[in-house]
Amino acid sequence: MATILIANADHRFSQTLKNVLSAYGHEIVIARTGEETVQRFDERQPAVVLLDLVLLGLSGLDALAKLKARDPRLPVVVVTGDVTADVENRAREMGVLDVLRKRLKMDVIMQAVNRALQEVGKPAKAAPASVAPAGVEPKPATILIVDDEREICDLVGEFLQRRGYRVKTAYGGEAALASVKQEPPDLVLLDIYMPDINGVEVLRRLVKNKFAGGVIMLTASQEEPLLKTALDLGAFDVLSKPVDLDQVEMAVMVKLMLNAPD
Repeated sequence: MATILIANADHRFSQTLKNVLSAYGHEIVIARTGEETVQRFDERQPAVVLLDLVLLGLSGLDALAKLKARDPRLPVVVVTGDVTADVENRAREMGVLDVLRKRLKMDVIMQAVNRALQEVGKPAKAAPASVAPAGVEPKPATILIVDDEREICDLVGEFLQRRGYRVKTAYGGEAALASVKQEPPDLVLLDIYMPDINGVEVLRRLVKNKFAGGVIMLTASQEEPLLKTALDLGAFDVLSKPVDLDQVEMAVMVKLMLNAPD
């Protein structure tokens, strides 16, 4: 287990990274500003830093300079949004191991973390099953999208296919249950309101049938008792409609990572 400092102005992104890395046994420290990044480093002496170059307050480059002044051999992986080529080049000149974009798949970020841990001689945990050995094509995860609105299935399905996933669709609760019985997917994106069987009842039957994959609910509803029931039944997350495709991708990646075998 290693202590990893995540320095990022985007709190939701930091929490997502924390959830994934914590599942692999790492202790996670979070900072949102440049000043807080330096302070957390001094307090916790992390083995690896995941650094956004666009921080609140003290800039990412300035924070990087202070960290490297304290420990020139500190493994730093930049995980950032859009920055200029000049800023990226300056970060590389200061000795960062990798410069990654936030939109990259989570398994790519995990590979960078493992490489960083190897730099400090710490044993890196094995990559999740979705990360194939070099030269071996990974098997894409299968995602079943369940929604009576075909436009939603088409929109989300095409988006996830472009991200490399295998996508199946069902336009109602009965069709979803039949599809899962025939070929269990790795993950189900499940609408709550459908005309034949609502999503909560579909989820209840999946749990009863010991479905081993993950379930993420999609809904335009703000009925808290209904959403709570879905979460209590084991739904990993509840995402609002109209769908935010980036949010869907992040939730899918995190759930698949957490479900990956050790």
